[in-house]
Amino acid sequence: MFDRTSLHVALLLWGCIFSLIAALCMFMSKNFDREKRKLLLALLLNSSLLLLSDAFAWEFRGTSGTTAYFIVRISNFLVFFLSDSLLLVYHRYLCLCLFRREKKVPVYRIRMVYGIAVAGMLLVVVSQFLHYYYYFDADNYYHRNFLHPLSMILPILGMIIDFSLVFHARKKISRQLFAALTSYMVLPLFAMVFQTFYYGISLVNIAISISMIFLFVVSMVEQNQNLARKEKEAADLRVSIMISQITPHFIYNTLTSIQQMCESDPGQAEETVEEFAEYLRGNLDSLSIKGPVPFERELNHVKCYLAIEKKRFGARVNVVYDIKEEEFLIPSLTLQPMVENAVKHGLCKKKDGGTIWIHTERELDMVRIVIRDDGAGFDVNQPAEDDREHVGIQNVRTRLMNMCDGRLVINSTPGEGTRVEIMLPQK
Repeated sequence: MFDRTSLHVALLLWGCIFSLIAALCMFMSKNFDREKRKLLLALLLNSSLLLLSDAFAWEFRGTSGTTAYFIVRISNFLVFFLSDSLLLVYHRYLCLCLFRREKKVPVYRIRMVYGIAVAGMLLVVVSQFLHYYYYFDADNYYHRNFLHPLSMILPILGMIIDFSLVFHARKKISRQLFAALTSYMVLPLFAMVFQTFYYGISLVNIAISISMIFLFVVSMVEQNQNLARKEKEAADLRVSIMISQITPHFIYNTLTSIQQMCESDPGQAEETVEEFAEYLRGNLDSLSIKGPVPFERELNHVKCYLAIEKKRFGARVNVVYDIKEEEFLIPSLTLQPMVENAVKHGLCKKKDGGTIWIHTERELDMVRIVIRDDGAGFDVNQPAEDDREHVGIQNVRTRLMNMCDGRLVINSTPGEGTRVEIMLPQK
């Protein structure tokens, strides 16, 4: 049958295990905000080590021998030191959640908590030599000393200041996050009051562990909500891309060209209908595609578009393909908007038209795509004439960055032409 100390140690070890499991889940969460992930991981590991140290301190207290002598002293030191260290990391996480995008922040209160946490850790170190907080008797038992209340007052003061920060920003954060952040301050405080009258179980450290796990759960829930929101934004982005590319003007001109071909060249009209249907299918299929597609598929979509424009404008639109690399992935509807801009704003604005060069090559761990034309060109510093074109280019740039960590660079010289360069890192 377990005595109270054994039960206490078991509770601390179980809390340690839960914190470690939560830390492992956080470590494996690759889609989490990088800085928040690091701080949450540090909080959970800190909490786990705190509980483990407390379990060793209780298990070996009053035990004789050299090993027990050092274990009791090291574990008690870690319990006090990690309590202040936890306040420091928690405060950093709190500031990240509350003030990351804020211009005006309460600098004085923020610095006060950092100062309190650092002062607390320094006092713990000094106490190892001067025994301000506690001491050990000849039987290897831990006893509180005259400045022990200070070891509790400093973290409480830091928690009070942190609570004022959270309460001040409560309208800017979710209710779940507000509850999780305040739990670190409320639960240990209640445990501390209860422990004052019932000494013998480390309720404060167990309460801290519970609040850390609660913070982890809320963070994971918010992560899932953020992922769902990003998926919706990506879907909306695909819709806006598709709509921006299928312009009524292009549809009208294409259908008019087909109508004229039906009388003069029915065979070419049939071919153009097939190309136009393939072009529309490519745009509509992009609505259901969440990830990058093979470059070959994107290139075929561009060829359908250019074949239609070639029939409309004849010798004014010339295309040269220099495809040296095609075994890679690219976000759908990335190449076609750039080619359409080259035709619409480059070649068609010159009386004799011009040529579009589409080139791909692999350079070490990167694929480079170049769409170049010798059309009218434009001043890159001037705002776009058509907001639709500007939105289309910005959407392409955003999807390249989010889906492939890619980059889009546009250079143009009036009267000489435009060069669009897409860089795609290959992992």
